[in-house]
Amino acid sequence: MILTVDETHYDDAHQRDCARVVALVSGGGQHSRPGIAEALDMTSTTTSKVVGDLIVRGLLVETAGEKSGRGRPAIRIGLNTQRFAATVIHVSSRSLRGTLVDFGGRTLERLSLDMRADADRDQMTAAMRDLVTFLAGKCPADMQHIGTSVSVSGVVDVESRTWLLTSRWPKIRDFDLAAALAPVTPEVLVCRHLDAELNARMLQDPIYGTDNTLLLHWGWGIGLAYSVNGDPFIRAGGPFGEIGHWRFNRLGERPCGCGNHGCLETAASLWALLPRMLERWPSLSENEEVLAGQMARRPLLDMDDMRTGVELMARSLANVCRLLFPKRVIVTGPFIANADVWQAFEQAFRAEGLIGTLELPVLIADKSSEEFAILGAVRPLFNLGLETFIRS
Repeated sequence: MILTVDETHYDDAHQRDCARVVALVSGGGQHSRPGIAEALDMTSTTTSKVVGDLIVRGLLVETAGEKSGRGRPAIRIGLNTQRFAATVIHVSSRSLRGTLVDFGGRTLERLSLDMRADADRDQMTAAMRDLVTFLAGKCPADMQHIGTSVSVSGVVDVESRTWLLTSRWPKIRDFDLAAALAPVTPEVLVCRHLDAELNARMLQDPIYGTDNTLLLHWGWGIGLAYSVNGDPFIRAGGPFGEIGHWRFNRLGERPCGCGNHGCLETAASLWALLPRMLERWPSLSENEEVLAGQMARRPLLDMDDMRTGVELMARSLANVCRLLFPKRVIVTGPFIANADVWQAFEQAFRAEGLIGTLELPVLIADKSSEEFAILGAVRPLFNLGLETFIRS
């Protein structure tokens, strides 16, 4: 777990120094007081005061390191990963998955609840509250549960913490997640699943932070996330990247769950194509993770609808690239597990071209990562929890 610090959020130098030390130690590795002082350009007196305060308050722990030569062994400073915990709720196909995560980013407990396609707001509220209540109850007595981060798919207003709509549950509209969870958790943050996943990918691989990266998910729904030099493209927290609801004349009056007609998702999404696939292969699952393995060797391109979906996806991505000009595009979802579909998609995308002699971005086929999504969702919550704790 790597925490970040916005120094402008702290009232005085001691608070800022406390936050900087915790952020440094959260990155892992071995730390000592002299090492911390050097890394953060702090005096030894200031370092001792800050570290001592954080140990007393339970954010840091000290242990004896290995002895080298004469004298006492060095004292190592580490993050007390058992000080805080947070819950994450995220969407996987038509399930709500809850995870309890400690301050070091380690998963302590999981619970999954399947939701019917016709689930309404009351049922969703009850299920989410049950997840949080169960998971928070698994915290040890000396561990503080600081809040819940909800990572959802579909159209989301992050700033207002409202789930506007989702193709998975058509009855969910303008769902105030903060109000729904307020009775069972001290804090609620909301993020788009794709934003959380991309942010975590950038943490793990610094190369993604050096230029522009696009993450495109092609599954039950179709959407994207985008980062510029490692920073989220959309900071205001409003909806973004819903290319699944771009409209095409050739799709006519095909109804979409968003209320419009002729959207890309009506031809290329899993919710549109799976019924036709089930006519051929009745054993296919609705779960994207399971379905990826099931579809890997199926002759999907024998279906006219699949070929149309590939063509429209390639054109849509090319248009996105003419707007955002990413350096690379990571594509996830069950369709790309099929080698023939991926090859056809890549060829159609290359045939689109960009503008003049400008080169198209590198395409990277990858699996959706639940672990990335969890880490990306919980990290802002721990940053907020750290800030609140230090300022208290």
